[in-house]
Amino acid sequence: MSKNLVSILCGILSILFFVACNSSFGASDSAKAVPQSSETKEEKEKNLPTGDTIYIIHFHPTVQCSCCINVGNYSKRGLEKYYSKLYKDGHIVFKECNIDEDSLMAKRYGIFGSALVFKKSIKEKEEFKEIESVWEFCEDEGKYLPDFKIELDRFMKESKGNEASIKEKTGKTIP
Repeated sequence: MSKNLVSILCGILSILFFVACNSSFGASDSAKAVPQSSETKEEKEKNLPTGDTIYIIHFHPTVQCSCCINVGNYSKRGLEKYYSKLYKDGHIVFKECNIDEDSLMAKRYGIFGSALVFKKSIKEKEEFKEIESVWEFCEDEGKYLPDFKIELDRFMKESKGNEASIKEKTGKTIP
């Protein structure tokens, strides 16, 4: 009987963890539609670099678990550590997307919970990929950073056009 009780409690805790990571705890649709920033969607898009750009987009709900917070923080550190010039020059852009506040962007990419997405904008054409491996190492920065670099290198090399353009702009080949 005690093994069954432990199994039930573990199941309930797993469900609670999933709900905490992927919801805003009952926020109404009207609350979700109101951006907390005074900057409009059009103003935000004007501030994004034009041309060949790679975006690292961290989708998350308003209420984040430690794993969600780490994915955002570790991703920024990875960009600063491995891609500092491209990041500083705006050829790689890190963006946070609160799915409770910007549900249209999340729906556009088919994101319904916490996620890390790599997106390329090359000559007005977009490609994106959800990076699922980040969740395996979200509590260990030492393992997260090398995995993040491998995933981003692979994503950048999938498009030779982008690599050539970034090399042209920066004089640097993508690692």
